[in-house]
Amino acid sequence: MITVSDNSPTSNLLEIKVGDEIQSDSRSGIVQEIEIQERDDYMMFLFALENKQQIIVRKIRQVC
Repeated sequence: MITVSDNSPTSNLLEIKVGDEIQSDSRSGIVQEIEIQERDDYMMFLFALENKQQIIVRKIRQVC
């Protein structure tokens, strides 16, 4: 099982595939669908789980 949070490295989040089992602080399940939304200042990872729950991870973009 893969633990995800806003502190997870972006590279680790990008490696998650449909069928992987993930968990956050309060939710867990098998990934059914993944959506990545890119905004100007952050990326949002939306993981839809088979149990009809959703885990959302928001990553602030690094500005150089």
